[in-house]
Amino acid sequence: MNQRNQQQRNKDRPSKEKSSNSKERSSRNRRRRRPNRGRSRDPQSAPKADPAPKPVKHIPKRYGVVFYDSFNAAKEDRENLLEKAREVDQLNIVVRAEGPMDDPELLQYGKLYAGAAWALIHDRRVEEGWYNEPH
Repeated sequence: MNQRNQQQRNKDRPSKEKSSNSKERSSRNRRRRRPNRGRSRDPQSAPKADPAPKPVKHIPKRYGVVFYDSFNAAKEDRENLLEKAREVDQLNIVVRAEGPMDDPELLQYGKLYAGAAWALIHDRRVEEGWYNEPH
């Protein structure tokens, strides 16, 4: 009985072909709107160009560097760190031992670099004379 009822319902419904064709025809006739792309119909409402950004003036900084073999040695030498930090804009504290680079006791004096790789980088900077002139 269910099959008969379903067949009867299908006969009463309009066919999909007719409805889909009418949809296709109506969508073909519609024109797609294009984006405005910065053009405006009203010339007064056109976006105004921003003035050119002001050039940033680079102020060279003086850098200094101190090397330590361990964190304890660096922490014991606080007086020297304080004195050197006052002489330069940024003091680079390089500890050859591996460890954390966010030690608050040492960060108050300058930037902290820990490990053999950082020591090598700063050794090369010293050899090249990078710390002798402001950057």
